[in-house]
Amino acid sequence: MKLKPSGGKPFALCFVDADSLIYRIALKSDLSLKKAKSYYDKAIEDIEWATVATEVRVALKGDGNFRYEIAEDYKAKRKPEEDAPDPNPELTKRRHELNEYAYSLGHFKSDNCEADDVVSIWAQEALDAGENFVIAHIDKDIDMVEGWHYNFTKEILYYIDAEEGWYKMCIQMLMGDSTDNIQGLKGIGPKKAEKLLTDVAVGDMIDAVQEAWKDHHPEDWEEKLEVCWNLIYMRRNWDGFKQLTIAEELNDKV
Repeated sequence: MKLKPSGGKPFALCFVDADSLIYRIALKSDLSLKKAKSYYDKAIEDIEWATVATEVRVALKGDGNFRYEIAEDYKAKRKPEEDAPDPNPELTKRRHELNEYAYSLGHFKSDNCEADDVVSIWAQEALDAGENFVIAHIDKDIDMVEGWHYNFTKEILYYIDAEEGWYKMCIQMLMGDSTDNIQGLKGIGPKKAEKLLTDVAVGDMIDAVQEAWKDHHPEDWEEKLEVCWNLIYMRRNWDGFKQLTIAEELNDKV
């Protein structure tokens, strides 16, 4: 039997970002809907088994997303043009069917936000309550969240402390995210972003990020940076589904 990533030590709570599971299963166009549902059930069971979790909470895509109010072109590369035909209607249909099935199981419908926001909020609530938890996902964005993480594709368990999570967030504030059409600094990829933060104390990283944006956009750096950060930042409370300011949210946090 394969060794559980947790080493058999149980977590009280496991928070699952299931969007990628839904997508991967929906891509298997040869599956019947009944079989696709069973694949989803098995994937959740495998995560529960691997993390030895007492309670599993699952979040997935809902209706709407506050980020489109912050930037209309958010995820524009993924969205078809308005009134344009769906390039893959079968995939869209199957994802919808699997989402509806997951909702029927009581899995959380992440309306006006994203599933990764919801698991991040659950994680923050568990941190505040001193509860033992793990987040199951494959999304690099969630790596800015403090706590245990389980990559269910690679079957790897790892821990992100507060300083590492802060560092990863700052790296993304420099780079943006081309996959989601989030504009970072032109010409700044992973290596250059890491170099900019080399030997910078954690408490000074936000200042270093702001200075880099000032250099690239001296006229409107603050506005551009806050749009980038708002699109990247995983929310930590239920009141956060709106545009936030860096001064209010980040200053003096580390």
